[in-house]
Amino acid sequence: MVWAVFIVRILVGGAFLVFGLDYFIPFIPKPEMNLPPHAAAFGGALFATKYMTVVKALEVVGGFLVLTGRLAPLGLVLLVPVTVNIALWDAFLVEYKGMPMGTILLGLEIFLLFAYRRHFAPVFTTNATPGF
Repeated sequence: MVWAVFIVRILVGGAFLVFGLDYFIPFIPKPEMNLPPHAAAFGGALFATKYMTVVKALEVVGGFLVLTGRLAPLGLVLLVPVTVNIALWDAFLVEYKGMPMGTILLGLEIFLLFAYRRHFAPVFTTNATPGF
């Protein structure tokens, strides 16, 4: 189990670190994409408002934390919302057939959430009170 967690951490953290850094320092060639009109409009809005800069910064920080294993649960907290939105993009805006990258990453992150579940258990406390 320890090796599986290590390998999945490398896959998830490495993917987000590389693709996040590629936004700031382009080094991966971009293929020509034919997006549906609604997907192109949504993507254009994300780039025009600089929202994608924040998302990519979260990818870099979260990917680094998961990749190194230092504060991996915090890295997952940063990455899971991004991954859910990537999976929703794939499912509803681009309508990819087969197994798109967002779904694969989400599955790997769910595995990591399960592996680190004891660190997330307090979130499910009922009737929680503030600890001032």
